[in-house]
Amino acid sequence: MPKRFVTLAWIAAACVYLLIVLGFVVRITGSGLGCGNHWPLCNGRLFPPLSDAGAVIEWSHRLVAGIVSVLIVALAVLDWRRSITLVGLLVIQIALGAVTVKTELQPLMVILHLATAMVLLAALTVAARPGPRPPVLLGLTFLTVLLGAVTANLGATAACHGFPLCNGQIVPQGGWLPAIHWTHRLLAYILTGYVIWWAARSRDRAAWRAVAIVIAQIAIAVTMLSLGFANGLRAAHAAVGAGVWVAMLFVSLKPAADPAAVASASPRGRTLPDTR
Repeated sequence: MPKRFVTLAWIAAACVYLLIVLGFVVRITGSGLGCGNHWPLCNGRLFPPLSDAGAVIEWSHRLVAGIVSVLIVALAVLDWRRSITLVGLLVIQIALGAVTVKTELQPLMVILHLATAMVLLAALTVAARPGPRPPVLLGLTFLTVLLGAVTANLGATAACHGFPLCNGQIVPQGGWLPAIHWTHRLLAYILTGYVIWWAARSRDRAAWRAVAIVIAQIAIAVTMLSLGFANGLRAAHAAVGAGVWVAMLFVSLKPAADPAAVASASPRGRTLPDTR
């Protein structure tokens, strides 16, 4: 694979990660309609006034989205066949972004917008680093992060108090909001156990780094429950949550070892010299 294509794919992936984090910041600060329902302009202007913090935050999010678009178009110019999926996801992401603004941040559209961004990040990582992907690990991580977004966008963030149970109950009462929050937590617990098992089984450093990021994410969540849902903690929880997705992609896309190299390195696999 051309080095220039790989480098550009990594840069685009980093920008998509930043885009996801900025999307969380937009939601947490209530800046989603900082540019009104205008798209692609911001309140009918190309550049927002610096005195309007909400508009600047939303405009910054759109600016990074524009940079991502340029990078993916550049990837398509370099190698159209490898980039066709990326271009398709980009078109969907842009359309969802416009619809999200026009529908004034309907929760379903916000969640779909995040889901597409996560898939785009995964596709860019695959483009830069192809390799085997354990579907359970990636699927579980995707569901956990996405349900975290569902929890936040449906107002279920504070529906469960205490840790590790939900309001001191294994099966929480009180309707849908505690149930949604508790399901997110259960998936997080399962993901933690699974990635620890994976790391112990594979003895892979990348897997153990993923374990560390997952534990950091849990620590931030517990801190939020203890100290309150301050915007800084919520932003950190969202950013590290996106980092968990990135870490799992790295673990899942680690290139498999070359069987021939493994065989030659093993005492049993060594070929004896021909003495005839």
